[in-house]
Amino acid sequence: MLRVENISKSFRAGQQVLANINLAVAEGEIVGLVGESGSGKSTLAKVIMQLESADKGAVFFQNQQIAKKQRNTFYENCQIIFQNASNALNPMWTVKELLREPLQHHAKVPVTQFERMLEMVKLPNDILHALPSELSGGEKQRINLLRSILVEPKLLVCDEIVSSLDRLIQREIIDLLLALNKERNMAILFISHDLKAVSYLCQRIYVMKAGKIVDECHKEQNTFHFTDNYAQKLFQAMEMH
Repeated sequence: MLRVENISKSFRAGQQVLANINLAVAEGEIVGLVGESGSGKSTLAKVIMQLESADKGAVFFQNQQIAKKQRNTFYENCQIIFQNASNALNPMWTVKELLREPLQHHAKVPVTQFERMLEMVKLPNDILHALPSELSGGEKQRINLLRSILVEPKLLVCDEIVSSLDRLIQREIIDLLLALNKERNMAILFISHDLKAVSYLCQRIYVMKAGKIVDECHKEQNTFHFTDNYAQKLFQAMEMH
């Protein structure tokens, strides 16, 4: 479904942040992308979503290279959720207005079904009239998740979406992702530095270091198997936290 081929990117100062990245996500698959802070994970997510331009390489979706004239169709099929839930929500809009907004561009779900959709992400109906400032961090991220799935995407890119939430809320959000994957066969690229979350969600993961993919690991009998020493040490360090 998603294929990233030989993506490289440098910032203006000449610092290379991505170097010959190759990555793939199949239909209905949940794939993890892990690495230390500054390894290039979020930059890669932005390149995939066409929010940043690559210096070299290409991104393919359903075997077609993403072009500027096709971006509206791409965004109907691929959505992203970022770490900072508050930044993605207009503070002047109610939840109902926030949910209406993506449907103005990609009308997939009737407004009359909002209440049913709220139930799916475990939010009460009366939250439709609330402003973002009246919501908890977990509620805000659920709203962002709901905004993304209203257009019924085939792929969801999650960039550190649970890192700022407490453990209980993290588990609830992750369980929602698993349910969406099962019910809608929705593929997910789950970007995180949280080994527990990645291990729970994913059957396959990519490990990044200094802008490069250094390992691709598969889960067998609930254990990931590494070929790269850095990847093994990274996971050992993550397990200690």
